[in-house]
Amino acid sequence: MNLKDISERIRLFRMDILNLSQREFAQRMGVAQGNLSSLEKGHQLPSCFFLWCLHATYQANVHWLFTGVGEPVVK
Repeated sequence: MNLKDISERIRLFRMDILNLSQREFAQRMGVAQGNLSSLEKGHQLPSCFFLWCLHATYQANVHWLFTGVGEPVVK
């Protein structure tokens, strides 16, 4: 598990899949924009709550998020 890769996939998911600004995505996820920025820069791992919200709200594939294997969205 590589923190830099995980943070990059979070950013790609937000930008390429959802087409949301960091501010809008943070608001929808219920996190501070600063925390999201820290996640996307690779300064911290996403919390279990963040991952659960990402999956529950956007059907994000958490396995893809951590490994890069599979599709970004669970079908």
